[in-house]
Amino acid sequence: MKTMKRGAAALGCALCIFFGAAPGGAQAQDSYPSRPITLVVPFPAGGVTDVVARELAHRLGAALGQPVVVDNRAGAGGHIGTQTVARAAPDGHTLGVLTVSALSIGPHLGRKLPFDPARDFTPITNLVNTPGALIAAPTTPFNSLPELVQHARAHPGKVTYASVGPGSIPHLTAEILAKAVQVDMVHVPYKGAAPAMQDLLAGHVDLSFETSLVTTMAYHANKRIKVLAVTGPHRVPVLPDVPTVAESGYPGFGVQGWFGFFGPRGLSAAQVDKLNKAAVQAFADPALRQRLEQLGMQPDTGSPQQFRQFLARQDKTWADAVKGLSIPLE
Repeated sequence: MKTMKRGAAALGCALCIFFGAAPGGAQAQDSYPSRPITLVVPFPAGGVTDVVARELAHRLGAALGQPVVVDNRAGAGGHIGTQTVARAAPDGHTLGVLTVSALSIGPHLGRKLPFDPARDFTPITNLVNTPGALIAAPTTPFNSLPELVQHARAHPGKVTYASVGPGSIPHLTAEILAKAVQVDMVHVPYKGAAPAMQDLLAGHVDLSFETSLVTTMAYHANKRIKVLAVTGPHRVPVLPDVPTVAESGYPGFGVQGWFGFFGPRGLSAAQVDKLNKAAVQAFADPALRQRLEQLGMQPDTGSPQQFRQFLARQDKTWADAVKGLSIPLE
């Protein structure tokens, strides 16, 4: 009898090995997550990144059977929260919704980063793309991008544009566009989006390059601003009559942001697969997709491999875009 028991146990182990799993492996995989997950957002509560993260957290919690708690770690242009994810234990219980600013743009601006975007993270999936818009004060004498270009060439160094600070996406988008259309514009940096918008509405600056279409849509609806073009590669449903920069005479132009789902370096393949499937399923919900599109965002999930390829393209895109630009950061 003992011999038969030993034989059965040996056969069981052999079958486990044959099918690619050690005894208890499936149980260990199924036990993840074993406690609540922290989802780090490197910006304050209430912003568009926070909105995306909270939608993800709610649905991840339901899919994974553990609470997912959003932790807003704002500061240093998103670097504090991003660093928090980079330094987390690779057990899948600290994750993050991170952005283009820190991971695709930051490495090419000459700043010393407290993390290595290519080494310190495990990509899970992109979540949304965030096309921006070129907007003008209501008092400006131009109503389209071609008219702006004509005016700027006739008045070199006179057209002003607002941004939320040196090295920000609005600043870079403006400089990339100025290079593409061959005009000279004056950068007026602000310490936040609100004062920049107020000065635009008052006509103290001519232009602004918005990354949040929520703000753009609100002022566009009551005709307090002019929306000259969308800076992403495609038109957006919430501004269907506004052409892209590419459609306005500059083919190939496309500058937009993105928010992606990451873990620290070293997450297991099983954890990445589980998290990816849950996130992709969450963002396939038609109601969520409609809500995000109404906020000017475009859901864009895929496999981890697709996300890694996307990140590689983004790194090259921003490296090429920033090359040759004069971007003082102080």
